[in-house]
Amino acid sequence: MASPVSPDSDGIERLPLRLVVLAGHGLGPGGIDPLAERFGERHRCLVPLAGRPLIAHVLQTAAQHPRVASLAVCVEREAFDPVWDVLTRLPGRGSVALVGARQDIAASVRAAAEDWDGPLLVTTADHALLSAESIDAMADALESCDVTFALARREAVEAAHPNALRSYIALRDGEFAACDLYGMAGTRFVHAVDVFRGRGASDREGARIWRALGLAGLLMVKLRLETLSGAVVRASRRLRLRVRAVVMADGTQAIDVDNDRTYAVVRDLLGELPPETPGKTARPTARAVA
Repeated sequence: MASPVSPDSDGIERLPLRLVVLAGHGLGPGGIDPLAERFGERHRCLVPLAGRPLIAHVLQTAAQHPRVASLAVCVEREAFDPVWDVLTRLPGRGSVALVGARQDIAASVRAAAEDWDGPLLVTTADHALLSAESIDAMADALESCDVTFALARREAVEAAHPNALRSYIALRDGEFAACDLYGMAGTRFVHAVDVFRGRGASDREGARIWRALGLAGLLMVKLRLETLSGAVVRASRRLRLRVRAVVMADGTQAIDVDNDRTYAVVRDLLGELPPETPGKTARPTARAVA
């Protein structure tokens, strides 16, 4: 699909985005997602949160964003019907494709991007606190790089909620939390998802750093001898891509719903947000992709 250039609110023409939402169940040991099981669901994305399914929060933010022209949700086919039901209840614009989740993340993103030739953002169904400002920041970064990923400083995360996260990437110039938000300037850079998002739900942070920075870079990070800018330069050289990190001022952007503890944190943070503005009466149009 061609991605026509459209003017933004400031009159500047910008390429529209496709936002890919990874909603596969990512089952843990024993084939069970403990949080989903607690609510009687097989898929975490359908767990109720603040009065509606978890995935509804990220989908509504994306569907109402003026720069998101297209949405693709990667989920197992068994969940197509309940996700479709969520979509029919959302105000918004644009189109949505339901894409069967593949065995690894890069394959899922590649399938979701198959008919798209513009910039892509990738996030997860449990990113209930995703903000329009974060989408803007990532889209702006993609105008001058090939691949971008979002981080938040530890101070910002702890300011949002002191008990939100327990692990951070420690660098010489601070400690950072990875946000589940990644961008690519085009489909030819989808392979970078393996590096920054990981190859699967169980992929460890150290393995991702090793793929991005190499062994020497991993050691530099472990010894806190590397800065964020230095790590980005190293990753750009190793991957032969223009890589950029976007540091979010809003620490909530690093907080996802992963377990009972983070579920409670996100539920509390959603309760502190101002009431939502009623959306447009239009509904996104959806289609299923094998």
